[in-house]
Amino acid sequence: MNVVFIMNDTWRYDHVRANGNDWISTPNLDGFAAESAVFDRSYIGSFATIPCRHDLMKGRYGEPLHYWRPLQWDCLTLPEVLRANGYVTMLINDTPHMINYGFGFDRPFHAWQMIRGNEVDRFRTDWFREWRLGNMDKFRTSAGMAQFYRQTHDKFLEEQFFAPMVMDAACTWLERNHNHDKFFLWVDSFDPHEPWDPPQHYRDMYAPDYDGVEVVWPAYCRSSDVYTAEEQEHIGKLFAAECTMCDTHIGRVLTTIDNLGLRENTVVVIMSDHGHYFGEHDQQSKSGPLYEEVSHQILMIRHPQGIGSGERFQALTQPADFAPTVLEMLGIEAPAEMGIQGRSLLPQMAGSNEIHRPVAVSGTFPYEILPVGDPTYAGRRVPAPMVEPGWTPLTVTGPEYALIAYPERERNEVYHLPSDPGMTNNIVAANREREQELHRELMAFLETHDSPDWIKRIYGDGPAGVQVPDIDEHLKLVRQRGMPFTVTLDGSVF
Repeated sequence: MNVVFIMNDTWRYDHVRANGNDWISTPNLDGFAAESAVFDRSYIGSFATIPCRHDLMKGRYGEPLHYWRPLQWDCLTLPEVLRANGYVTMLINDTPHMINYGFGFDRPFHAWQMIRGNEVDRFRTDWFREWRLGNMDKFRTSAGMAQFYRQTHDKFLEEQFFAPMVMDAACTWLERNHNHDKFFLWVDSFDPHEPWDPPQHYRDMYAPDYDGVEVVWPAYCRSSDVYTAEEQEHIGKLFAAECTMCDTHIGRVLTTIDNLGLRENTVVVIMSDHGHYFGEHDQQSKSGPLYEEVSHQILMIRHPQGIGSGERFQALTQPADFAPTVLEMLGIEAPAEMGIQGRSLLPQMAGSNEIHRPVAVSGTFPYEILPVGDPTYAGRRVPAPMVEPGWTPLTVTGPEYALIAYPERERNEVYHLPSDPGMTNNIVAANREREQELHRELMAFLETHDSPDWIKRIYGDGPAGVQVPDIDEHLKLVRQRGMPFTVTLDGSVF
């Protein structure tokens, strides 16, 4: 049995029509959902792009989260286990952070193909008139926009855009490799991550009459401080247009699978890693705290034997479940060396009533590790609107209630998700018992997932007096290596 895994970065759960959105166009994902096991309560573990890829490949969490760092040489990953069991493994991606600066997510695969030039991938040095950048106050960074324009100024046809190129490469690979006895194809599309610049006909589906500023790569900021209501609404429509473009070209991959006769022996998984705020919580960003708009993921699994087909599951799932799910579906025992912490979803798909996990724990790497304002990542130069220097909160999502758990517990927030899915009404004052219950679940998670004592102390007793091991040395290495975000050494536009 083969596996095709399609990851789309930043695609919000609620931007799929099959998930209850009545104004977006996603016909291919809708059709796929009808044939698949759909997990409606899937949540990010380690946020964001790179930390999530660690969870997926390793089948485990970090401490309690994986930081933004390269794939270690001393860890055993899912593609390596599959290689050892006779699978041909392939990575096709345009997600620059997986490969650039030696981040090494190509290492576990037999081969890999990267579609160059998305976001800040340092692919071209083309000269262009600097006036094209215009007023940058509403955009992420001038250096990032300049690099992106260098790499996209000559793209006019839809097939030249990134999502189409990634999915076209996947189709070509399937056509050339479908005769292998068994294969594992990981397709990692950075779209619909910003910049949001889909072809005009997709934009016209959602904003045909808009004549304002096209903010394709917005600043991370307090929305009301920077954007008019019309601009913020249009940014969200650009994202929706990008999602529809992605849906179109995912459809091409699904059609190729059918045309090659692979449906009967191929598991297909479609997933997103996280979402984005479009003015919710007055944020234009995807920074913490991780509310539903960002923490909630898309997860659909189509099994060739129809297991779970057409059903929607409410089990709390997380990216660490991906590796054990694939291994169980393929009848491969997970090596003890992997240290799997996730749980296979196959029993849920087959009808098990067992509680998959009591809560889902989500969080971003601590700002003590990558401080707010650190110049190595343009997105952190200006503090996110609700994150101060220090430790970020963890989100603890239960069947009905969610806790935003700060180290300083007096700042905690509690939400009742069935009645308040947007997490706008903090009911912690009237629900202290619920807060304590979810906090106990958080501490149990930290206790059972190899978290060091200093992490448990920070989220148990508060950060005061906690000594973070080797923090100065870690920051020194971060700055020496530059992290994978610096567009130019001095951040200038050339």
